[in-house]
Amino acid sequence: MKHLIFMLAALLPMLAFAADENDTTFTVKDKKIVVDVNDDKTVVTVYNKNGYEMSKTRELEFIDGQEVERVYVGSPFVPAENLQNIKFRPHYPTVWFGFTAPSKGVFSSSKGDTHLRRSKSFELGFTPWSVAFPFNKARTFGLTAAVQVAWVHQCFQKDYGVSQDGDRFVYTQLDPRAKGNNMNYAAFRLPVMLSYQEDYSNAQMSLGLSFEVRTNASYRLTPADGMTTDGYPDYLRLRRCGLNLEYSLSIGPVIMSATVGLTPLFKTQTGTNAYMHSAKLGVDVLELCRMLKGNGKKK
Repeated sequence: MKHLIFMLAALLPMLAFAADENDTTFTVKDKKIVVDVNDDKTVVTVYNKNGYEMSKTRELEFIDGQEVERVYVGSPFVPAENLQNIKFRPHYPTVWFGFTAPSKGVFSSSKGDTHLRRSKSFELGFTPWSVAFPFNKARTFGLTAAVQVAWVHQCFQKDYGVSQDGDRFVYTQLDPRAKGNNMNYAAFRLPVMLSYQEDYSNAQMSLGLSFEVRTNASYRLTPADGMTTDGYPDYLRLRRCGLNLEYSLSIGPVIMSATVGLTPLFKTQTGTNAYMHSAKLGVDVLELCRMLKGNGKKK
């Protein structure tokens, strides 16, 4: 790819005097290269051929001796052969599994009277789209963003049934204890993070915020023998929107991350706020494909 760009750069002075106002197109092996000269701006675009479709992989602009490179977007739906090779990438987990850790405060370890249970509580997530904007020429520091979808399974203590009074959770003590007591809800997150990555194949660290939109939670109470679920709802209303603190550390395709809820998930009848936190382990499928592809070339 570098050889192609250098070759085109050498041809730019001749193209500037071309009489044809249309784009100039080159075909080198399986790549289509289009050069467009407009006043003092020269745009070089490189396409890869994927079957019958031409997919843009790189675009450069040359203006007054300066080179401007376009931002690249990552998605698990892009074929491995079309993956870009620039260093700075979003580096979000394509899929992840996490353990939830609810509390009564942002940085508190106590659950208070929220009656939430950490054991057997978890979340599953998926990142369908991400993007990265490098701030420096070395592409070691920049801004990343993504669209994420999470499914959360959160358990309650089995000796308290849950209902609602307005927008507040109300707990009723159960005797005997229920066999199962949990809620499930979906969350849509939009993280925006500052990322530092000295070498993408080694380590990367990011810190930022995520905006979260939630569905209502489906509530499932499995009573003990001889008990009924009369008086308990099928769903619970959660705070629709929230804000989280996000942190991630990655080594190759493996990503360890944490989400800290900065706004409450719900409030109890006694006025206690419940915050949701999670510790997650995920895999960046795009980077895994790049790694496997690179190892295949070395053989």
